[in-house]
Amino acid sequence: MGALEFLCDRRFHQTFTVPPSPDSGRFKLFRVSYADFGDPQSKAVVLFCGALMGTRFTYSPLDQLAKANRVRIIHPDRPGIGGSDAVDQHDRISTWLDMIPHLLARLGVKHVSIASHSGGIIYALNTILTYPHILHPTKPYITFFAPWVHPLHSGITHLKAAEFLPAPVIGRFVSVARFVNNNVMPLAGLSSSFIHGIMDSFSPSTPTPAPAPLTPTLSRTSLRRSLSREGSHSSGLDLDDPEIVEELRQLIVTYLFAESIDGISDDAKLFLKKPSSIPWCSPSIFWSDIDYVVPLLSKMITEESGAEELGRKWNIDAFHAEIDDMVGAKGRIWFDDCWTFNDPHRPSSMDQIENTKPKVETKTAGHEQRNDAFEYRSKVVSGSEHNYLMDPAYGAAGNWLERVWESFRDEV
Repeated sequence: MGALEFLCDRRFHQTFTVPPSPDSGRFKLFRVSYADFGDPQSKAVVLFCGALMGTRFTYSPLDQLAKANRVRIIHPDRPGIGGSDAVDQHDRISTWLDMIPHLLARLGVKHVSIASHSGGIIYALNTILTYPHILHPTKPYITFFAPWVHPLHSGITHLKAAEFLPAPVIGRFVSVARFVNNNVMPLAGLSSSFIHGIMDSFSPSTPTPAPAPLTPTLSRTSLRRSLSREGSHSSGLDLDDPEIVEELRQLIVTYLFAESIDGISDDAKLFLKKPSSIPWCSPSIFWSDIDYVVPLLSKMITEESGAEELGRKWNIDAFHAEIDDMVGAKGRIWFDDCWTFNDPHRPSSMDQIENTKPKVETKTAGHEQRNDAFEYRSKVVSGSEHNYLMDPAYGAAGNWLERVWESFRDEV
């Protein structure tokens, strides 16, 4: 199968219409585009929230690995992205939450595992807090890849500088990206990865896009091993072939810019909280940052367990990139600290930063924390980058999908 034939598969071009919701102030129909790939018969289903430029095409290279692990992935486009209708900036979260139950009902899916990449964590957390019942009835499983941390906590210089830019400037992120894609890249005849360097030059204070989870230079030996355990490449793409990988990356970028991407600018403002009046939370459940939402989630799980005879065993994984110019070591440690707030034996973030040399720090295996509410595991994935952390060749995506399958084993 060629890259063009693969991306033209109808699984990546699904749409449906959400009925009006007068209670939430939406009086019109709302169209949503989404991808539904992996194993279509599996009850081990992931609801996926992509990164800033992580449209439904972006993570399509995970299709083969998802099939090998008997997992189905559902990835909706957020408002104003792909074929999803645009909404007002302040309605992004509420509209997302409004469409999720309709999408799952349409597909006949009762329970999901929830996963996110980078800034998609904001949408994932709102979904978890609003609809905890859609997670597995006994073993809820949540995964965060390269979880986004606001520059206030990460201290990343070029992102922290964005705090001083007016929201309209950040809102021009897509205009710059579209100009580069339409004018610079075709003239230069360069690969899609070139957009990273150009975007850094044009707009150094905005997040770099992640046009595809496949890094253009990585050896794919680990991917070959992971797939060989399940049999073969079957009829899917040969991701060991660098020409196919590069063609797929270029086509994903082409498809991305061929559709609506105005919502990406709105997401950039949302992730950076520009203007500050844009909340990360839904209108019904207030939270302001990760360190706020974790105790809130913990309380919700504890109360849920008290109301039931046995309760549910929640498992949460965080896979961090070793090389991360979006979150950095400080942001990564701050994020882990949020989830291990009740561990008296764990050093504070500042202690770790001051006492650990960078080269040693990036090689740590991670951290595991158990409490009455959930089990949290954190791992730094060797050799990985923020944008390409989910490339199957790094191994984290395979580990994630294996754990999704395990969490649903009793149902399948």
